[in-house]
Amino acid sequence: MFDQLKTILVEDLQMRTEDVVATADRTEVGLDSLAVVELSDLLSKRLDIHVSDYELLELATVGDIAELVAERCRA
Repeated sequence: MFDQLKTILVEDLQMRTEDVVATADRTEVGLDSLAVVELSDLLSKRLDIHVSDYELLELATVGDIAELVAERCRA
């Protein structure tokens, strides 16, 4: 799931590939509040899951986001 998330972050949200690692802080990769809203929308469209922007803002790292996305995909 991390690889899918990384692809979305790099290709769609224009994050730097080398910055998108599981341990990176959300803000370190550039996921500000606007980018989080866009990510929420992309996850809904691409993976057919609902993850609110508020949920994403509560998570600290890219790895945490990947875990939440994986949980929603399994549900």
